[in-house]
Order: sequence, then C-alpha cells, then structure tokens
Amino acid sequence: MRRRQGFTLIELLVVIAIIAILIALLVPAVQKVREAANRAQCSNNLKQIGIAVHNHHDTFKFLPTGGTTPWAGLTSINGMPAGPKDQGLSWCFQILTFLEQTAVYKNANPWTLPVSTYNCPSRRGPTLGPWGRYLGDYAAITPGDANALWGGSIWSVPNGYHYNGVIVRTYTAQAPIGFAAITDGTSMTLMISEKLLDQRNYLSGDWHDDSGWCDGWDPDVIRCTAYGVYRDKPGGVNGYEIGSAHDGGVQGLFADGSVRLISYTVSPTVLGQLADRQDNMAPALPD
Repeated sequence: MRRRQGFTLIELLVVIAIIAILIALLVPAVQKVREAANRAQCSNNLKQIGIAVHNHHDTFKFLPTGGTTPWAGLTSINGMPAGPKDQGLSWCFQILTFLEQTAVYKNANPWTLPVSTYNCPSRRGPTLGPWGRYLGDYAAITPGDANALWGGSIWSVPNGYHYNGVIVRTYTAQAPIGFAAITDGTSMTLMISEKLLDQRNYLSGDWHDDSGWCDGWDPDVIRCTAYGVYRDKPGGVNGYEIGSAHDGGVQGLFADGSVRLISYTVSPTVLGQLADRQDNMAPALPD
C-alpha cells in the first residue's frame, strides 16, 4: 500500500509566509486603487457643482450667495425659496435645482435630506450630524482669516462689508455678484474646495461641521485661506481651514468650472491670491 504524502510543518510555514507577503503587497495596492477612485468621484462632485453654479448664473444672471448667518432658516418669498439676493441659506442650497435636486429644494426642511454630491467618498457618504442635519464636505473659499470671513459680525450681516471671494455673503456690499466681477479671470480664481476635518469626527460632526450643507454663512460651508491647506488629521483643527482626505492635496473648483489639485505645500499667501477675484494677482500653483 502506497503511503500518502503530506506537508511538513516547515513547508506549511513557508506557504503561510508567502501568502502573508502577497497579502502585504496586495493590500496597499487595493487601497491605492480605492483612493484613486474616491478622488476621481470627489473631483466629479466638484465638477457637477461647478456646472450647477454656471447654470445658476445663466438663469439668475448672478452667482449664488453664501447665506446670511450661522443656522439661518430658509428664506421664502411668496411661498417659494428666495433667490441669491435674499436667501439666508448657503450656496449649496441655492444650486440644488441645477443638481437635479428640486425635491430637496422645495422641501420645508431641506437640511434633513441627503445630497450625495456634497460628500467626498474618501471620508463619508451622506451622514447625519448631531442636530439631525446632513453634513457636507465642500466649502466656498473666501480670502483672509476668520475675522475677514465674518466681516466683524457673526450673528448679523455686516451690510457694508466687501467680500473679495467668488461666493459672497448675502446682503453685503455688491452682493450678489456675477462673473463680470471676477476681474482676475475665472480660470485663475478659486471658488470652492474641501474643508479640513478632524478624522475622528467624520461620522459625529464637529462645532464647524454640525449644521450641514444647508447652513448659512458658517464654517460648515465657508472656509478661508489664511491658515493654509492640510490633510485631515486627528485633532488640531481650528474650523476655518481648507483640507482633504486625499494624498497630495485638496481638490479645488475654479470659477471657470475646472477642478485642479492644490498641493498641501501651497502657502497661505498664494492661496489667498487664488481666492481673491480682483487683486490682479495670478499665482502659479505649486507642483
């Protein structure tokens, strides 16, 4: 009778070691492929937002405004949501009909409904924040620091204040503006990007990420340039920075509708020049 051959213990350990090495090589490759797909989807989200902003301008002859104050309510006129001249809610709300989200736009409580276009898949899908509002990952960019963002007043609109970004605060000087006000050129002016978040709070929200994509003028949907660009991290987030979960940099939507990667090495000075629509500066993006 022929004796059956089997694996020796050493052979088994060698096979296990080889499998472990292959898995160790494969997992990073899978993660890179997944992140590449997520980054492509994030870029596509911003492109869709850019198209919606342009269609909004074509319809109203103005760009969407940034809303009035944090936790602003829906502004309606004759039973319909007010346009960019008077709307208290964010630019995200104002472009909904151009993202095929008319049902959300017409809802009395739009912040209770998800809009997947407003979430970067590298972080999260549609996520309810601590106050029952769906959170978003994108913010309009205004040049300057937190003081410049508020214009000296958080809970009331500083009517005479002049904002130099593309998305300006409702009821402030020159609001609303059109593309003609972007004298630096639409291809050279940053309009919308990603907001820096604490990695630990993606699913729970944060003080600057709690009232959702439908908020008024608030760090939920508005960020500024003075603090630079960072990759998401656990802690150390002041609530006003631009940031991303992607390798290499953040996705930036420019006023012409193009989406470009902005390196984490960009200086706050250059970032501010990119976001200022009329400073006669045309800085080059760092590689």
